[in-house]
Amino acid sequence: MKNIKALIDQNITILNRRPVLVPMILAAALALLPFHAVIADSGTKEAQEEAVRIVVAKVNGQPIYKDQLEKRIRKSMRQVRGFGFSEKEQVLVTRASLERALDEEIAVELFYQGGQKLEIPDAAKKIAEEVARIKASLTDEQQKTISDDDIQEYVKRRFYINEYMAFNDLINPQVPEEEVKAYYERTKQGYVSKEVAVSVRHILISLGKDASAEEQKQAREKIEQARKLILEGKGFAEVVKEFSEDASAYSGGLLGYIKPGYMPPEFDKVAFSLKPGEVSDVVKTKYGYHLLKVTDIRPKGTIKSYEALRDFFAKYLSGELKIKKVPAHAKQIREQANIEIFSLDDPQVAASTQEPSA
Repeated sequence: MKNIKALIDQNITILNRRPVLVPMILAAALALLPFHAVIADSGTKEAQEEAVRIVVAKVNGQPIYKDQLEKRIRKSMRQVRGFGFSEKEQVLVTRASLERALDEEIAVELFYQGGQKLEIPDAAKKIAEEVARIKASLTDEQQKTISDDDIQEYVKRRFYINEYMAFNDLINPQVPEEEVKAYYERTKQGYVSKEVAVSVRHILISLGKDASAEEQKQAREKIEQARKLILEGKGFAEVVKEFSEDASAYSGGLLGYIKPGYMPPEFDKVAFSLKPGEVSDVVKTKYGYHLLKVTDIRPKGTIKSYEALRDFFAKYLSGELKIKKVPAHAKQIREQANIEIFSLDDPQVAASTQEPSA
């Protein structure tokens, strides 16, 4: 409850601040929700046609309606009511949520408008293909409640917002390599291995659960032939691509670093007894016949290498950078836009946050 009270205090501060908070990363993320999540509570076609849409703001002349804000905050308002707030507290939180939702909708509209200004080859074709894909995925019941205009508008907006964010390096912003390395140096002590691990390549000749004696014999002969070629000097990775029936064959049979218990006991026993560079005898497990080659051993207490962690860190830092870049960019283009905000104190606007009567 203390956290909720703090939220109210924070939202009261928000209400007294102009302009409203810089658009959050949610501004873009919410606009890119899967189609079914976006239109799940849109109501019937008839209800949408009869609804009077109240304009709460204009972005370069384009209106933002109260029902757009309603969709954003409806779930959170249900949660707030469950905390037993007083009527006054509910009003405060509702108002703050409306302000935040409007802020997000303005950012989304600006991104959409920016995307429409880009020169995108085959834009109409790509949009039409996605519309067709979504329509084909709808059930008969969904087709009764979801209009073609809903689908077209959703796909078009998502397409141009995605294109705009990609053009401005806002989807997966690139982090300079030196920053990734610096982050590794600062945090690598937290990535010390707690047990021994070995890097293994393998060849698998698979066997069905009910393989006959003849099938087992043929599989054994095949794995023995592969081993013979390796011992005669043919590269392990090359033999993998020729013989292996495992999904790892495309990467030369590489399983990466495995820890005890990751593979069947028969596999583990051999893998953790080999020296780097050694090729095993034939090993049989529930999957079939294997040949193993250990390429590296990482003792317990080893700090994971930069190469092993680089992609993980780069993705994490890209996400952190995105959290900063998206609102900063939204703030920048908002300052250059013509934004008109109308009163959210209109009773009709406040009423949009109420649950519909049964």
